Amino acid sequence: MVTLADVVSPGGPSGPVWAFLTGISLAVLAIIGQQLKAKSDLKQMKHSSEAAQSEATKAHKSAAQAQENTANVANGFARTVLGKLDRMYESQQETQKAVREHLQWHLEHLERREE
Repeated sequence: MVTLADVVSPGGPSGPVWAFLTGISLAVLAIIGQQLKAKSDLKQMKHSSEAAQSEATKAHKSAAQAQENTANVANGFARTVLGKLDRMYESQQETQKAVREHLQWHLEHLERREE
Protein backbone atom coordinates (compact mmCIF):
# COMPACT_ATOMS: atom_id res chain seq x y z
CA MET A 1 0.00 0.00 0.00
CA VAL A 2 1.24 3.47 -0.88
CA THR A 3 1.51 5.90 2.02
CA LEU A 4 1.58 9.66 1.94
CA ALA A 5 5.29 9.58 2.84
CA ASP A 6 5.97 7.62 -0.38
CA VAL A 7 4.22 10.27 -2.48
CA VAL A 8 5.68 13.36 -0.80
CA SER A 9 9.28 13.97 -1.79
CA PRO A 10 11.67 16.05 0.31
CA GLY A 11 11.48 19.67 -0.70
CA GLY A 12 8.23 19.07 -2.63
CA PRO A 13 4.65 19.90 -1.76
CA SER A 14 3.53 18.90 1.71
CA GLY A 15 0.78 16.39 2.57
CA PRO A 16 -1.93 19.05 3.07
CA VAL A 17 -1.07 20.58 -0.31
CA TRP A 18 -1.39 17.17 -1.97
CA ALA A 19 -4.74 16.62 -0.21
CA PHE A 20 -5.96 20.05 -1.33
CA LEU A 21 -4.84 19.48 -4.94
CA THR A 22 -6.45 16.02 -4.96
CA GLY A 23 -9.70 17.50 -3.63
CA ILE A 24 -9.68 20.24 -6.24
CA SER A 25 -8.93 17.73 -9.01
CA LEU A 26 -11.78 15.48 -7.92
CA ALA A 27 -14.16 18.45 -7.74
CA VAL A 28 -13.18 19.58 -11.26
CA LEU A 29 -13.64 16.03 -12.59
CA ALA A 30 -17.04 15.80 -10.90
CA ILE A 31 -18.13 19.11 -12.47
CA ILE A 32 -16.94 17.98 -15.91
CA GLY A 33 -18.82 14.70 -15.44
CA GLN A 34 -22.00 16.55 -14.50
CA GLN A 35 -21.68 18.83 -17.51
CA LEU A 36 -21.23 15.88 -19.87
CA LYS A 37 -24.21 14.10 -18.32
CA ALA A 38 -26.34 17.26 -18.63
CA LYS A 39 -25.32 17.65 -22.27
CA SER A 40 -26.18 14.00 -22.96
CA ASP A 41 -29.53 14.37 -21.21
CA LEU A 42 -30.28 17.52 -23.22
CA LYS A 43 -29.56 15.72 -26.50
CA GLN A 44 -31.79 12.82 -25.45
CA MET A 45 -34.61 15.20 -24.44
CA LYS A 46 -34.26 17.05 -27.74
CA HIS A 47 -34.46 13.76 -29.64
CA SER A 48 -37.52 12.70 -27.61
CA SER A 49 -39.13 16.08 -28.21
CA GLU A 50 -38.57 15.81 -31.95
CA ALA A 51 -40.03 12.29 -31.96
CA ALA A 52 -43.07 13.46 -29.98
CA GLN A 53 -43.56 16.40 -32.33
CA SER A 54 -43.39 14.05 -35.32
CA GLU A 55 -45.96 11.73 -33.72
CA ALA A 56 -48.20 14.71 -32.91
CA THR A 57 -48.02 15.86 -36.53
CA LYS A 58 -48.95 12.37 -37.73
CA ALA A 59 -51.85 12.24 -35.24
CA HIS A 60 -53.08 15.65 -36.42
CA LYS A 61 -53.02 14.53 -40.05
CA SER A 62 -54.81 11.32 -39.11
CA ALA A 63 -57.47 13.23 -37.19
CA ALA A 64 -58.00 15.59 -40.10
CA GLN A 65 -58.39 12.61 -42.45
CA ALA A 66 -60.82 10.96 -40.04
CA GLN A 67 -62.86 14.15 -39.90
CA GLU A 68 -63.06 14.21 -43.69
CA ASN A 69 -63.99 10.52 -43.78
CA THR A 70 -66.81 10.96 -41.26
CA ALA A 71 -68.37 14.04 -42.83
CA ASN A 72 -71.20 11.94 -44.31
CA VAL A 73 -71.93 10.39 -40.89
CA ALA A 74 -72.53 13.83 -39.45
CA ASN A 75 -75.46 14.36 -41.83
CA GLY A 76 -77.96 12.66 -39.51
CA PHE A 77 -77.11 9.02 -40.01
CA ALA A 78 -75.38 8.81 -36.63
CA ARG A 79 -78.30 10.60 -34.96
CA THR A 80 -80.73 8.08 -36.45
CA VAL A 81 -78.66 5.12 -35.29
CA LEU A 82 -78.30 6.64 -31.83
CA GLY A 83 -82.06 7.14 -31.61
CA LYS A 84 -82.65 3.49 -32.52
CA LEU A 85 -80.11 2.37 -29.95
CA ASP A 86 -81.82 4.51 -27.30
CA ARG A 87 -85.20 2.95 -28.11
CA MET A 88 -83.67 -0.54 -27.98
CA TYR A 89 -82.15 0.25 -24.58
CA GLU A 90 -85.46 1.53 -23.23
CA SER A 91 -87.21 -1.58 -24.51
CA GLN A 92 -84.61 -3.78 -22.86
CA GLN A 93 -85.05 -1.93 -19.57
CA GLU A 94 -88.83 -2.37 -19.74
CA THR A 95 -88.42 -6.09 -20.47
CA GLN A 96 -86.03 -6.52 -17.56
CA LYS A 97 -88.49 -4.72 -15.27
CA ALA A 98 -91.34 -6.94 -16.40
CA VAL A 99 -89.26 -10.11 -15.87
CA ARG A 100 -88.25 -8.96 -12.37
CA GLU A 101 -91.87 -8.20 -11.48
CA HIS A 102 -92.99 -11.57 -12.85
CA LEU A 103 -90.35 -13.45 -10.88
CA GLN A 104 -91.30 -11.47 -7.77
CA TRP A 105 -94.92 -12.53 -8.30
CA HIS A 106 -93.83 -16.17 -8.49
CA LEU A 107 -91.78 -15.85 -5.30
CA GLU A 108 -94.70 -14.29 -3.46
CA HIS A 109 -97.08 -16.95 -4.80
CA LEU A 110 -94.75 -19.75 -3.62
CA GLU A 111 -94.43 -18.16 -0.18
CA ARG A 112 -98.24 -18.03 0.14
CA ARG A 113 -98.52 -21.70 -0.85
CA GLU A 114 -95.97 -22.73 1.74
CA GLU A 115 -97.86 -20.99 4.56
